[in-house]
Amino acid sequence: MGQALQEGLGRVAGIHKRPHFSTIPLKVYFLYRFAHVSMIIMSSYLKLSKDQRDHALALHVENIVIDSSIVAVIDYVAENMWLNDVIKGGLTASNLTVCMQRSFSEALAELMKHNKWAEKNKDRVLLVKKGGDIERAKREGKHGIFYGPQDSMFLEGNVDFLDVAYDHGLRAMQLTYNWLNEVGAGCREKKDPGLSAFGERVVERMNKLGVLIDLSHTGDQTCWDAIEQSKAPVSFTHIIPRKSAPEKPGGYAEWANRSTNLWGDFVAYSKQRGKPDEMMKACAEKGGVIGVTPFFVKKAGKSTLTDDLLDQLDVLVDVVGVDNVGFGSDLEFPNSITRAAFIWKNPQRIDVDYFTPMDKSWGYGWMENMPNFTMGLVARGYSDQEIKKILGLNFVKLFKRVWG
Repeated sequence: MGQALQEGLGRVAGIHKRPHFSTIPLKVYFLYRFAHVSMIIMSSYLKLSKDQRDHALALHVENIVIDSSIVAVIDYVAENMWLNDVIKGGLTASNLTVCMQRSFSEALAELMKHNKWAEKNKDRVLLVKKGGDIERAKREGKHGIFYGPQDSMFLEGNVDFLDVAYDHGLRAMQLTYNWLNEVGAGCREKKDPGLSAFGERVVERMNKLGVLIDLSHTGDQTCWDAIEQSKAPVSFTHIIPRKSAPEKPGGYAEWANRSTNLWGDFVAYSKQRGKPDEMMKACAEKGGVIGVTPFFVKKAGKSTLTDDLLDQLDVLVDVVGVDNVGFGSDLEFPNSITRAAFIWKNPQRIDVDYFTPMDKSWGYGWMENMPNFTMGLVARGYSDQEIKKILGLNFVKLFKRVWG
């Protein structure tokens, strides 16, 4: 095998670090893609040997693992189901979606509620305010939490409210959710006018305070404006590459199209939420990190969620490099609890006409199955050091740059 082809095939075969496709001849590129498709079954996490599986699990336990986007549950009735779940899954830290209200007083009350919960559970929970706090959480065997609203509506058009939220632990924020707000346009808007005058002030204040700018749900032009204006790195905490969004997704897409109008057509929405290559490259060049999400990845057929997720990760690594990728589940844990109740009462319907974003191998939505991701990384031939970066070190590096 020629050296160029050997390097091109490296990641799949576990032989050598794969170069960006822009650095290899076109012929080699097509040979690589052919080999990648033909070897995909061989690189499934289900095909790992016992030694490989044990090695993957050891890597998972020993290293920092970050979920860059999740909706937690701290309700007293559920007790600490969510906390128990992420700790069992070996997660070191999570970015919690909070402050999705339109009222700042309500959002602030939610932050205070989470802080009281963290204090009550301080033997197992650490409120993260600096990048080094995640390393401390790992050393102390605790789960680090930091707050990252997926919208900025709670600011009510007042940039000074950011300072108050920051004092109560806010460390990341999406400029928009799916729709237009005072800052800019979300990804579902037909017209995106870009960052507003208020949005420019928000970006400037986030840079000043040290709040990570998240653009996961944000419209393209607003994203470009924010990337250009921000003096600090930005992030897409939970997306997939737009070009690789499945054209024929699994059963959840059909179920969602039938059961809710939250997102419109699921395939169209997955592409709206995906980001184009040049935008992801711009994010990476600024020092940002992109979290791949399992929410959109399941394909129709008998593939597993983990293997489909790794397909998306491979594409992402090809675009931005291994130093700029991570993981963001986009899991709404309240839905996991509701789904568990539904499946308990209707076991005959699951995977027949009732589907979930995460498949059976992920418990239909439980992060205790997070080691699947690490096993997938091993199966795809990523080196131990690359796996450490993807699991958490890339995000830790980003957080230290933004938060100190």
